[in-house]
Amino acid sequence: GGGCPTVQQHPRYVAAKKNMPVHFVCYSQEPHSMQWYKVAEDSDDLHELDRSTSRYSIERKYNSINFTIFRISYKDNGIYVCDSKNLTAEKKRPHLCGTELRVMGHSNIQQIQSRNTLKDAIIIIQSILLVIFISVPMLLFLDKVSDSVSSSGDVPGFTAAGLEVEQMATYEDITPFRDVKAKWTVGEHPGEE
Repeated sequence: GGGCPTVQQHPRYVAAKKNMPVHFVCYSQEPHSMQWYKVAEDSDDLHELDRSTSRYSIERKYNSINFTIFRISYKDNGIYVCDSKNLTAEKKRPHLCGTELRVMGHSNIQQIQSRNTLKDAIIIIQSILLVIFISVPMLLFLDKVSDSVSSSGDVPGFTAAGLEVEQMATYEDITPFRDVKAKWTVGEHPGEE
């Protein structure tokens, strides 16, 4: 295991849905002396991928080695490396410049419906709690206000609204309306003195 060799791999990272095809390319001057390897993501086991099978194909061209997985599954997660042949016989590790494959799952309809049901239940619970936390303090406040109004109603010098009688204007304080005609309506001009 060392740095990147003279080969070039494309792409460097692939995230694809389950059952989709995936295609890797390794460019090299000597494609017949190179092969694909897979390093599993949960172990350091090195698997040689030298011949085509029913699950994948390996095609050597003039300056490249193409590796195609027809329908990926979760067991295909890992790092794919194009390196020289016989690494396992020589007990060497492949270079570190591989291609990582991440297989993403499909959500089925039942999973989506259960997620939506859970979201709806959370929203309903939040709404109920919000109503409780707003209405309880309001009811307590209104109860306190009604207690203070009912207890202050019998105190002399106060009205039911809590105002002192001395500050209220009485009927006798209202000045009588006088029908006084303006000077200018009697015959004088408003501009004259």
